[in-house]
Amino acid sequence: MAFSQTKPNSNWTLAFNVNFPPSSESIEDINFANEKPECKFELKGKVMLKYSFCLQNDSIASLFQFKNNKYEFQENMIYQPYLWHFDGELLISNFKIIDFNHDGNEDLLCWINSNINGNRWTILFMNDQRQQKLVRLYNTADQTDIWDYPQYHNETKIISTEFYGSAFGTSGESSYKLKDDFTIIPLQKHFQDRTTNNIVDYNYVGKNGKWKLKSKVKIKP
Repeated sequence: MAFSQTKPNSNWTLAFNVNFPPSSESIEDINFANEKPECKFELKGKVMLKYSFCLQNDSIASLFQFKNNKYEFQENMIYQPYLWHFDGELLISNFKIIDFNHDGNEDLLCWINSNINGNRWTILFMNDQRQQKLVRLYNTADQTDIWDYPQYHNETKIISTEFYGSAFGTSGESSYKLKDDFTIIPLQKHFQDRTTNNIVDYNYVGKNGKWKLKSKVKIKP
């Protein structure tokens, strides 16, 4: 099977081969009992890594690594096919190959869900050349592997995140230092709660790998 990668905006976007595309052009109408759409791809780096994604259904994708002359199962990932679309027999995803931390080794960024406010909830697989495999970047401060629209700033080695809510919802921004071993140090966090009669601003600083509340301010609407 050919490697299924397209290249918009200088980043590789993964595209899955679908033998029997549904006439509705909806991923939900793929007959997953008869076929599991697959995408094989390569990640450039000091040592090239070969991987494959296989869609088990419209919410679970299985990741396989090519080693010992075969593709071996690594892990499953939950996703939602938000804004995925067909181009003939190719299903264009929101999974991208990108050198996220600018270290010369290509990583895998998976935009797994969104909402009406345009949030991009993302899972990051970092290219760990020590282990010669992809590893999930885990946010130990917030106890999650899902990042809120992560952006990397190479000059400071800081990851910034942000999420948006409605006028009566919540929003926030956070920053983290990315270490060479793919662990993080929490730096600053701002969270605003607009779900009650008063708007409440929370500000945190990172301390010993956790968030410590610095200030809490109520703002009258």
